[in-house]
Amino acid sequence: MHLAVVICTCDREPQLRTLLGQIDTQLEDLATCIIVNQGTKGLHERLAVRDALKYRFVEQKNFGGAAGFTRGIIEALSDPNITHIVLMDDDVEVDAGLLCRIRSALAYISPQICIGGAMVDRDRREHLLSIGHNFDSSRAMTTDQLLRRDVHLEDDVARFLFERPLKVGFCGWWCFCFPRQAVETCGLPLPLFLRGDDAEYGLRLKRAGFPTVMWPGVYVAHPNLQNQTRPWHHYYDRRNALICALLERGAVSPKAIMRLMRGTFNALALYRYAEARAGIDALKAYLGGAEDLKSWNEDMHRARMNDDEVSEVLSKGTPIYLAAYRAPSIRTAVTVLRVLRDILSFGRVKAMSAYDPIVRINAASWKVGTVRRPEQVQIDSGRNVTELKRDPAQARAVFLDMFRILWFSVTHPAPKPEDFLRLATPAWWNARLKAIIRKT
Repeated sequence: MHLAVVICTCDREPQLRTLLGQIDTQLEDLATCIIVNQGTKGLHERLAVRDALKYRFVEQKNFGGAAGFTRGIIEALSDPNITHIVLMDDDVEVDAGLLCRIRSALAYISPQICIGGAMVDRDRREHLLSIGHNFDSSRAMTTDQLLRRDVHLEDDVARFLFERPLKVGFCGWWCFCFPRQAVETCGLPLPLFLRGDDAEYGLRLKRAGFPTVMWPGVYVAHPNLQNQTRPWHHYYDRRNALICALLERGAVSPKAIMRLMRGTFNALALYRYAEARAGIDALKAYLGGAEDLKSWNEDMHRARMNDDEVSEVLSKGTPIYLAAYRAPSIRTAVTVLRVLRDILSFGRVKAMSAYDPIVRINAASWKVGTVRRPEQVQIDSGRNVTELKRDPAQARAVFLDMFRILWFSVTHPAPKPEDFLRLATPAWWNARLKAIIRKT
């Protein structure tokens, strides 16, 4: 077995130094380590590695993790001796036996099996964060093998999942190993930029006969990302999930579209207007098909990131919990009435700062159907505070945009799977990468 480790990085040098220091101790178990830098130029000159012949540094403009990892795959497969590729995030930490365990497993399992690595909490190594994922194509949503987040490794559920091979739909690219044959059969990842590129590729490999198995003892430590989702994350999650559903089923079900619309409606009720716009724009981008996807670039990504809610450093103060109506029907009715009130408020809105003090609320209780709905809130997640306030003008604009895009989806033909898959061919990627490669 000849392994090529591929790491995509963008201005995370402290984390990358830590990871490369850990890889340095197990160089005998890999053929090469390829670092694709999409951040500040000159990374290879700033980093010291133990065996320079084992490392290869590549630099290119930032076209997201999908382009970075794909460039690494292409570089790895230029060596005909490479049999397997291991994708890793730049902010993971690994123990000294990881690559040896992967090589040992590959030596006797089916050559078509992909190996996934579990994720434990970097700051609390005894807590399991992920053990692989599945995908519900009817609702266009990812599901986790863990029924709840942050499971202690000594729990019976964690031990049952962690101590035996476990077939899953896909594994995140924090640690994912696949054979050369998979690329030769299925092509390369789609240019999904971020969040969902691992799902799309893993699901495509599985459909072609290259299933992912979470292997006992194969894991990495990663920062806990819980409660760190921003509106731009939501955009990529929704857009890429719709593309995954299309490729899985041949068409996106009405249930998936309605789920997205319901999420947008709920975001309006919670004053999360940037998140609501992200959901609508995600549907627009999906309906734009392959042409929209291949035109996506770093400038568009930065514009997406700039449409955000206002966050600030956690300040003093104890957040309150908002009680919610217990009956689901009442919560639904209250939510609908509140959104209708917002979008129909064409008159002058009162000066909220003068009449309504900002209320600090625990993030877990800020959900639709609460008995009380303050006009201005600070949502306290325990890590940071996000300020939100009722804005009928924004609610009305998003609501109208929602109807426009729904009408467009009904009156125009849906994207075709084969159009997207043309963007996964080596020929397409070679043409794309020529435009973003830096001279080093």
